[in-house]
Amino acid sequence: MSVIVRMAHLRRLGYCGSGVRVFFEKFNLDYSDFLKNGIGADTLLQACNNDYMAVRAVEVAHEHG
Repeated sequence: MSVIVRMAHLRRLGYCGSGVRVFFEKFNLDYSDFLKNGIGADTLLQACNNDYMAVRAVEVAHEHG
């Protein structure tokens, strides 16, 4: 089962909504869908080419479910 990364995980890292929106736009990801449903860890890492922000978000999602 894939871990789902949610906005709460990014907030734990101190990321603000506008910064996350820019990040999603940079990698052509659907920010609105993310806010509603989260995003699979594998999908996020693949889409972002293992960008540091994505890696940290996945780590937090693994730690905090």
